[in-house]
Amino acid sequence: MAEVIKLNLGSGNRQMKGDGWVNVDLPNNWCSSKPEVIHDITRPLPFADESVDVVQAIHVFEHLYRYDADAILIDWVRVLKPGGLMVLELPCLDKIINIFNHYIKNGHELPENMTLWGLYGDPKYATPAMVHRWCYSFTELTAMMELSGLSVRSEKPQTHQPLRDMRLEGRKPAVA
Repeated sequence: MAEVIKLNLGSGNRQMKGDGWVNVDLPNNWCSSKPEVIHDITRPLPFADESVDVVQAIHVFEHLYRYDADAILIDWVRVLKPGGLMVLELPCLDKIINIFNHYIKNGHELPENMTLWGLYGDPKYATPAMVHRWCYSFTELTAMMELSGLSVRSEKPQTHQPLRDMRLEGRKPAVA
């Protein structure tokens, strides 16, 4: 039986252990946790075509420039095995706009962690790597994933701020 490989891209201090997980991040990331694979995930991943069972990027995709995102996504799909799963969890523009509207309409101060940090990132990190470079709507990210060849479904976010964030899971078609 083939070895199970699950990539945790942009792992930072949220490293996954055991069960086939491989953490991938920059050599000098913003935290002291060192990944098993040191690599810039905006470049082609150092894994063979169709060799990975899961590609996961939890609160990572919003750190990519929008003009690079389609090509990066296609490369991440490249390494997925047929039937493999991609999981993206990140702030959702639609939800952030609704939160802004709710607080403004009711005359309340905006909760930065649910609004501004979702758009721009948490300034406490004080490093360019942690700045958000794009905030995706549900429709935009779903379309991008579908155009890269995945069947996409929405799931409940499992990290950070479920009221603000989205989780999309894309499945690469199995070989017939």
